[in-house]
Parts: sequence; structure tokens; C-alpha cells
Amino acid sequence: MGKDLDQAQSYLARTQEFADLTVRRAGEELHLWRGDVHFARLIPSGGGRWHLEYFHNLERWERVDFQGPLEECLEFFRRHPHYVFWEG
Repeated sequence: MGKDLDQAQSYLARTQEFADLTVRRAGEELHLWRGDVHFARLIPSGGGRWHLEYFHNLERWERVDFQGPLEECLEFFRRHPHYVFWEG
């Protein structure tokens, strides 16, 4: 499981749009943070696949209709910044 965290940290480190993000493990999930705000989580779905949830309008978790390998999930957030860069 540690390799997933390492893989996510490596992706964030080499992706300019995510320079200010951190990723932390919470049980089996990986949580994305900007400063002290937790705004997205990646949840393992089995077979090396993950699904995504984001904190919609700072009120509730909402599942994203996307599932794939970890790096593809992070790339999904990069290609769809409105899931990541909401205004509080």
C-alpha cells in the first residue's frame, strides 16, 4: 500500500498544476489536500483501480463517474480542474 502513496506523491511533484497539493493516506484511501483543506479522495476499487470523490461546495462528498489506475485518476483531476479548484 505504501507504493500507492509514493506513486501519488511522485505524480503531484512532477505536475505543475498540483505543486501546492499534498496527498496523505487515510486507511486504504488517499486524500488530497491544499494547505489544511481536504478536498478530494481516491478510494481503491480492487484490481489496481480507484474511484474518485470530491468535496462538493464544501458540504458533501460526491462521487465522480470515473474509475481507473491511480495515475489516471490523478490525471483526471488535472484535466478537470473544476473538481479540484473550487472556490470556498
